[in-house]
Amino acid sequence: MLIDSFEASKILKAHKERKNSIKVHLNLGITEIEVLLKGDRIEIGEYAYNLRTITKIAKDQSIFELAKKPIKIAFFDQRYYKLEPLKDSAPTIEIDGIRMHRTKNLKPLEDAQLKIKWIGVRKGENVLDICTGLGYTAIESFRKGAKVTTIEKDPNVIEIANKNPFSSELFEGIDQKKLELIQEDASIAVKSFKEESFDAILHDPPRFSLAGELYSEDFYRELYRILRKGGRVLHYVGSPGSKYRGKDFIKGVQKRLISAGFRTKKTPDGESILAYK
Repeated sequence: MLIDSFEASKILKAHKERKNSIKVHLNLGITEIEVLLKGDRIEIGEYAYNLRTITKIAKDQSIFELAKKPIKIAFFDQRYYKLEPLKDSAPTIEIDGIRMHRTKNLKPLEDAQLKIKWIGVRKGENVLDICTGLGYTAIESFRKGAKVTTIEKDPNVIEIANKNPFSSELFEGIDQKKLELIQEDASIAVKSFKEESFDAILHDPPRFSLAGELYSEDFYRELYRILRKGGRVLHYVGSPGSKYRGKDFIKGVQKRLISAGFRTKKTPDGESILAYK
């Protein structure tokens, strides 16, 4: 069971108002439970905590796994990884303080649904999802009835996703062999696919400074090779500013895609590129 800072704050408010109990949502809104307030003793299911512990959780915008001592879903392994709660939303993953999803004016699940809508995933199609993250676009493609292959090289991201209730459908699909996860560098993994293997490719790489090889013309040529005739790619680019190191970044991406053989256009929000074979 998980508790986040938002629900911990509700408990503190109820305590301040001298209530004897309050209903809160654990597992990031999925599970409702009644929390008992007995003075400075807070009882959440089988666990009891003092007020100081709940205050600490409320002040830290993070997600904690309930245990004898709550465990923060965050760790350092060369980089700092954290499952970060968002109010009334599925969470995002944060790496070195950078959120891996768009969260301004758009919730992560809404973002995934929008991408699937724009690329037009259909039942029975073979879909490649590059850079799995928390698996939201892979799950949305799977729900549309597509056969999904997803690539994620960072085992720490997979570990974080395993703790996220909103990623559970991803791992259920993998366990049932209805969805394939390849844990490898995408720039290497794509070379192993046969020509014209996929109907659609969702490409949502980290920023250029972290994974420049996933923005290269050579990589785009591999995507063109493994995409079927009439297939399409949705390449999330974001909005790195009108200029990146003195160059128009999005135009540069489009130019390399065109050189690789694609026809391109921007999505309505201007932050992704649709490429067609």
